[in-house]
Amino acid sequence: MAIRVDLVPKPPYPQPVLLVDVFYGSAVGLLLAAGAQEVWVTKSVRAARILADGGGLLLGEEEGLPPEGFHHGLSLQTLSKQRFEGQSCVVLAKPLAESLEQLPLQSLLAYFRNARQAIQAAVNKQIDTVVAATQAKLEPSLANTVAAGFLAKRLHQALGQPGRLEEGARLATALLKSFPDPQEALVQSDLGQQLYRTGRSEDLALASLVSVETLVPKLAEVRILGAQQYGLSKDRFGFCFRVG
Repeated sequence: MAIRVDLVPKPPYPQPVLLVDVFYGSAVGLLLAAGAQEVWVTKSVRAARILADGGGLLLGEEEGLPPEGFHHGLSLQTLSKQRFEGQSCVVLAKPLAESLEQLPLQSLLAYFRNARQAIQAAVNKQIDTVVAATQAKLEPSLANTVAAGFLAKRLHQALGQPGRLEEGARLATALLKSFPDPQEALVQSDLGQQLYRTGRSEDLALASLVSVETLVPKLAEVRILGAQQYGLSKDRFGFCFRVG
């Protein structure tokens, strides 16, 4: 089995993949671990409000602050101290949502915090493609590329001799060698720099913890929000994660 790593999404993907998102993925995982029934991800405030209609909790940030009417930001430190038992949560996460637009159902969400369990799930489901979440028209994410290399290396080890690393996987694992401490890669990433400048270094520390979670979020449902039906400028999407 050849292990493929895409530093930016490169569809089509005929089979589920392992999608890597260090920051937003960690937020989704913390919500599910804290009892959330499901976590929806979308890329616009308007779409988030539509998805939350009926009692869902709104979480997200624009320029470091929750938009008007949102219940919570996305501080991992804050989320890790709360419970969301039985709640439907909606997360505003543009880079993650844009990447999900290109992936099939049943894809799994991976990050440092659930690395061991994500690798085991990938082996069980015979997933051989790792995709780093990246917002359209932007350069590959440093944090997500390093995490993808970390996961690809361990997936290769888990598969043993039959597995080989394709070019993207070799590049990601080579970059990994420059960051023996995962937190350093997060600090140097664009989003990591924003968090550091606003005094959220604890969020960086929490996102860099390796294999401290046992759940793997699975892309279980996609909802199309039609422009005409909801008065939007164009069709939007909601992506629902539940525990895989």
